[in-house]
Amino acid sequence: MTAPHLLIAGAGIGGLTAALSLARRGIASTVIEKRTGFGETGAGLQLTPNSGRVLDALDLALPLKRVGVASHGLMIRRWGDGKPIVEMPADPARLPTPFRLLSRIDLHTILLDAARAMPNIRFIVGRGVEDVRQDEAGVTATLASQNGGETLHGLGLIGADGLWSRARSLTGDAAPPEFTGYEAWRAMVPTAAASLAGEKPRVTLHLGPQRHAVHYPVSSGRQINIVVLRQAKEAREGWTRAGDNAVLTDHLAAGSSALRQLAGAATGWQVWSLFDRKPAAMARGRIALLGDAAHPVLPFLAQGASLAIEDAGVLARLLAEHLAREGAAGVPAAMAAYAAARARRVARVQEASRQNGRNFHLGWPWSIGRDLVLKRLGPDGMRSRYGWLYDWRDASGTEAG
Repeated sequence: MTAPHLLIAGAGIGGLTAALSLARRGIASTVIEKRTGFGETGAGLQLTPNSGRVLDALDLALPLKRVGVASHGLMIRRWGDGKPIVEMPADPARLPTPFRLLSRIDLHTILLDAARAMPNIRFIVGRGVEDVRQDEAGVTATLASQNGGETLHGLGLIGADGLWSRARSLTGDAAPPEFTGYEAWRAMVPTAAASLAGEKPRVTLHLGPQRHAVHYPVSSGRQINIVVLRQAKEAREGWTRAGDNAVLTDHLAAGSSALRQLAGAATGWQVWSLFDRKPAAMARGRIALLGDAAHPVLPFLAQGASLAIEDAGVLARLLAEHLAREGAAGVPAAMAAYAAARARRVARVQEASRQNGRNFHLGWPWSIGRDLVLKRLGPDGMRSRYGWLYDWRDASGTEAG
């Protein structure tokens, strides 16, 4: 009997996690990547326990430990003087699933290496999905490239092709993403050049009016990932626009000396405009969307990669269950069940991230009230506030929150 086979558009974190999750369940896939080479863009990411459990179930805990940093919690500081607002300490040794800090390229490399080792995962690069037709037997995808078209067949298509998703437009949602009025500047700082001696490895936030910054160690502690958010008048597509150091220096002029020193040690700033988009219909027949293709998440909750990983785990499980019971005819039902299972959670994460953005960027005097609320919450209140997010698991087929 021929093994079931799915098509996956996009070889980013979500697409590769989906391919691995399917492969472990005996389901083959072809991963289609329009870029001519593999190499994840972006700087660092926070891999929280909710998504970490999905990757640990794929036997990736050891390689993640080699390249990541186990976080010792969160520190929130004021922009101007750097004074602490609230600290939420954590002991990684007491967490069943650690809160990992790592570079995006390291996570992508781990996923790619694991996928390449699976005989039932095939890659096609340099070609993008141009069109998809569905029928009772499956889907037929037309790929476009400089050398002409090509068609592929599968039982279904998983669209994991990012914010400007072609797969999403094929489901009937062609409305473009909306610019938020903010842009993010990101860079890496060698730890040896950073003035963070004696600090435990953790996430540090600096909150200011219409701006904030976040930094944390990655690459086994050898580098510090720093991201600075600022308002912008116009949007630009892409992840690789070079930033002018003079612009950032001016933006940080009123920041604390520690923040200015850390940013001053960074070189090669890259800038990307922040876009928002309402959640899509995550399934239509034999097509399902995951990650940014379905529900881009603003970076104020550090859940973009984690939500894509969650999506991939849930979708793979439901496809395996329906294929086992119903064969190829069960794919549309699996896609529909996935959309229903994820809708409430992804909408809640998106809105929580937007709310964080509003709170992070409050100016005086509203920032005083925000800081008082955070201080009153304290470490235990902060943990309780986000229990619905980090305690999520899919082991039983159900979701929290």
